[in-house]
Amino acid sequence: MVNAFETFPHLLSPLKVGSVIFRNKMFCAPTGHTDIAAGGQPSIEAIMLFERKAMGGAATVTCGEVNVDPDERNDGKWPRDILKGGNYNYPRLASMVSRHGAIPCVELQFTGVMSRFRGPKRDDPAWGPVDMEMRGFKVRAMTEERLQEVIDGFGKSALAAKKHGFGMVTLHGAHGWGLQQFMSPTMNTRTDKWGGNTQNRCRLAVMAIDEIHRVCGNDFPVEIRISGTEVTPEGYGVDEACRIAKQLDGHADIIHVSVGSLNHSPESSARTHVSMFYPQGRNVEYAAEIKKHVKRSLVATVGGLSDPFFMEDILASRKADIVYMARELICDPDMPNKVRHGQVEDVRKCMRCLMCFSECMLKGDFHCAINPETSRDRENYYALPSPQKQRVLVIGGGIAGMEAALTASQNGHDVILCEKSDELGGGILCEKDVPFKKRLHEYIEQQKRFIDNACIDIRMNTEVTPEYAMREKPDVIIAAVGSIPAVPDIPGVHGTNVYQAVDVYKDPSLAKGKVVILGAGFVGTELAIYLKGLSDQDVQVVEMLDTISDGGNDHHKMAVNDMIIQKKIPIHFNTKAVQITDQGVKCLDPKGEVFFDANTVILAVGMTALWEQAVRFDKCAPTFHMIGECRKVANILAATSTAYTTAKYIGRFDPI
Repeated sequence: MVNAFETFPHLLSPLKVGSVIFRNKMFCAPTGHTDIAAGGQPSIEAIMLFERKAMGGAATVTCGEVNVDPDERNDGKWPRDILKGGNYNYPRLASMVSRHGAIPCVELQFTGVMSRFRGPKRDDPAWGPVDMEMRGFKVRAMTEERLQEVIDGFGKSALAAKKHGFGMVTLHGAHGWGLQQFMSPTMNTRTDKWGGNTQNRCRLAVMAIDEIHRVCGNDFPVEIRISGTEVTPEGYGVDEACRIAKQLDGHADIIHVSVGSLNHSPESSARTHVSMFYPQGRNVEYAAEIKKHVKRSLVATVGGLSDPFFMEDILASRKADIVYMARELICDPDMPNKVRHGQVEDVRKCMRCLMCFSECMLKGDFHCAINPETSRDRENYYALPSPQKQRVLVIGGGIAGMEAALTASQNGHDVILCEKSDELGGGILCEKDVPFKKRLHEYIEQQKRFIDNACIDIRMNTEVTPEYAMREKPDVIIAAVGSIPAVPDIPGVHGTNVYQAVDVYKDPSLAKGKVVILGAGFVGTELAIYLKGLSDQDVQVVEMLDTISDGGNDHHKMAVNDMIIQKKIPIHFNTKAVQITDQGVKCLDPKGEVFFDANTVILAVGMTALWEQAVRFDKCAPTFHMIGECRKVANILAATSTAYTTAKYIGRFDPI
């Protein structure tokens, strides 16, 4: 524990913008929740997630991507529509956030050329800076009337937000959306007053901000998010971003600096939502440079920030005035309160695995890989029946076993945790020296510390048998015995030059000379990236399928692709290994037989669930559960979710 106000004086210092007082400088970045109720408003579940962040101490909580363009509105769920009568969930959201002391905010967005990608199918062209074609859709240049309609739309939406109880609005001028389309010299090649030089290209954004101040008052904070670089070679860099910021200076109260462009290339995506492969604070430099050129507006930074010491240094060194977090407050909504109380060792730091993003886009909820309570707010708000105290035996001390033991203990049960090795953490410990997995292993160490401090009977170097389990007379057994690497049926697979990926993660020196990795899932591709980063290893990957297997996390797949491209790692898709020799791997691809020279062959073809070991304990206790990878090989999110849910409901709905 630290003295918070001595250690984090800038983070914890209140901030006044206009007539609004923010309780600290830890702001919640916009997240566009995909659970949208009919009429284009957030669902109650989405509202509860926003409220949970407010409870955790953030200065603001921002609901993302509220649309301002009347041309895009319809009767369906998309786009989000704050102007529609009867959309009472917006004032509900504002009330639920503000009652916990945070400032509710909405992000106002003009979609522009991307407008035909969402909502009902339409045949008429989208609107943008110029006549063009975007991914097969026609785009027409905006007329003076349409531009004024969008400017008015920003003002009307902001005024509605203010009347609903929101204390600030953010204009989305980054990540390739409408305002950036006009600010970008690559896309905006107009020759009238809306294009050409930087001043003209920023005219739409400046007029939208000024219109909001006109209708809402100058004391109502207006922020604009811009891209400090478009990342892609054809896009603008930080020098142009500084010129853009100078045009916005004094109009916007806060200039919020992110990165990204309409070109959703692997690198652009992985830099907008900073992946684990980039160092902490990768995008701070753009805010710092822009701050040198801005005289009247405050400057905010964002992008994978989770370490309070690092964030304090950003503010102390005047690289920015405000720090924003999105994924960190999904991973640990209590992070700001933990900082205020000096409990920084308890902050659960985001791994930047992008699982939350993938889950939300695919399934509608921001589920976090290492915080199983996230997006389960409804069940956490309402009281469950009091549990009957149980004696719980957890077999296996990996990711799932640790979470199960902790949750069961927190719910008042007597818990025994048995692990057959001398260290908690499970199979994932093989990656503990991988630089881009640093946050994962900080999480494991944190879980170990929580277990040490809990009332849990920890038994290391203990391999549980059915006889051992029955002697303990548990009421509940939770089997979390995990999985082992799969071995493919390929001639030569047991050769002396063949290793499992887990062995090479533990000892990279095993990978000698030319390396071929069989399997382009995350295990294989991340190992290739790791080896390439260690010593520029000659490594290539062979995969039977036609793409990288994403394991249910397509956004991390984009981040992996970014590194594969940058590090020039060859992946041979639609290619099947048929024989391994001491010279390399013989394969079949669509053109026929091909041979890849290799001194070392690494297997990364998946895992085998140890379900047979787990079911041995089925009759050893009245209640039996299988969790984690012994039940089904999946990912960390699945492990923590099944562990948390299983342990939380023990003794609550069991027969008396």
